[in-house]
Amino acid sequence: VEAPGISTTDLVNAYVASLENSVFQMMMEVVALTVAGGGQSGTDQVKVTIIVQADASGGKMSLRPLKAIGETSNPSDKWFINNVLLPQAMTMAETLLSGITLPPLSFANIQLTPPTLVVSQDHVIAMANLAGKASPSPPFPNSWPQSAFFAIMSEDAKLTVARAGTASINGKRIDHGATIGIGIGDVHYNASAIINNLQINPGSPGGTDFAFSASINGNVNAGIKIGCTTFGVNYNLYAQPTPHGTINLSINGSMVHAMTSQMSTIVLVLVPNGSFLEWLLSAITYPILQSITAIFSPAFTQIFNGIGFDVFQIPTVPFNLDSVHLSVVPANVHFSSFTGLTTIEGTASITG
Repeated sequence: VEAPGISTTDLVNAYVASLENSVFQMMMEVVALTVAGGGQSGTDQVKVTIIVQADASGGKMSLRPLKAIGETSNPSDKWFINNVLLPQAMTMAETLLSGITLPPLSFANIQLTPPTLVVSQDHVIAMANLAGKASPSPPFPNSWPQSAFFAIMSEDAKLTVARAGTASINGKRIDHGATIGIGIGDVHYNASAIINNLQINPGSPGGTDFAFSASINGNVNAGIKIGCTTFGVNYNLYAQPTPHGTINLSINGSMVHAMTSQMSTIVLVLVPNGSFLEWLLSAITYPILQSITAIFSPAFTQIFNGIGFDVFQIPTVPFNLDSVHLSVVPANVHFSSFTGLTTIEGTASITG
């Protein structure tokens, strides 16, 4: 029953338009149709096209056959094609496509929106946004990378992963105590310093790098006994200039990994807290700083140089049907740039 003012053609056109970005054709150029009866038989060549929808219902990605179309030069075979061949072709397509398992879309350990599947330029493209944001919706880009396989990372996504991967650096603490002989007496001190205010910022546009910086702050409590008198001194401890460096992405097999590629030299400064005698400060400040620097600078440098975290597992697409077990594996994977965004591109190979 047609709704007032809406024709069947309008409904069909609206439905087709809704599928425009999510369907592709699976072509079988030559299918032999043999019809036999009454002691006679004939064979016709039929071109069969299966319309397949890339679907992401319920967050699960799948390929679903919608319709089979047959073309032949012999009009008398139309009935057999429509009533026999095409139903069998649909059954075969359902069986074949059920063997393809599209892996879930994941990016490090951060939460994503349910995926949106789009068919464009001979690619099935899965897109997702960071959780808390809207799922990707039209209009979609008209062009994409031409590689058989590609993954595009937005700057926002890269920074979110980098900040999650480095979150444990904030709050790292080092404590140290020692006794130093300085001629006029022995200095006993206890020092503590902590990393805070870690910042992760974009690197080069479309590149594979991030910039990071952090503060190091602490305090030192020292005491020196000269004769029968003990003098106490307190210092504020900090790094100057602010420690900073670079994190770079790399590809190891099928894993995209991030790690520190450059780190500045950590220079520590002691500032007396309060008013003290000049001769006392000059006598003990330098040896304390030297002792602390020898312990703290390499320890904090090791923490920053030890930054490393996984970013993206390059997926394989398995095909399992009866005794056939194959995998579509990205190969020749490398970094590139597309419209100012970092991409991972490669070819695809089939292994069994």
